[in-house]
Amino acid sequence: MINISKYDVIVVKFPFASSLKYKARPAVVISSNEFNKNIRDTILIIAISSSVSNKLDFEKKILNWQTSGLLKESIFKGAIATIEKKFILEKVGTLNKIDSTNLENMLMHMC
Repeated sequence: MINISKYDVIVVKFPFASSLKYKARPAVVISSNEFNKNIRDTILIIAISSSVSNKLDFEKKILNWQTSGLLKESIFKGAIATIEKKFILEKVGTLNKIDSTNLENMLMHMC
């Protein structure tokens, strides 16, 4: 199993809200490292999208997307999910301090 930490950028089988289908998508781990060790093997993630033109007002651009392991300019989407670790396909990188701070600010506006 892949060892993950808060702010890691991962590729997961992301669930669609309206069905039981999944699609491989990038996401960021937002659960704490303590939570990530839970016996249920679940983590909290927020979706990432390269559809920058469809960004909502509260969604944030990932400024250092290349060093985070992403292939395209991307944004944090307003989609939070709890997933089982078995749905993690790979770890591609980690957010830097600026992007992790921007993500935390966005989450404060969402929750």
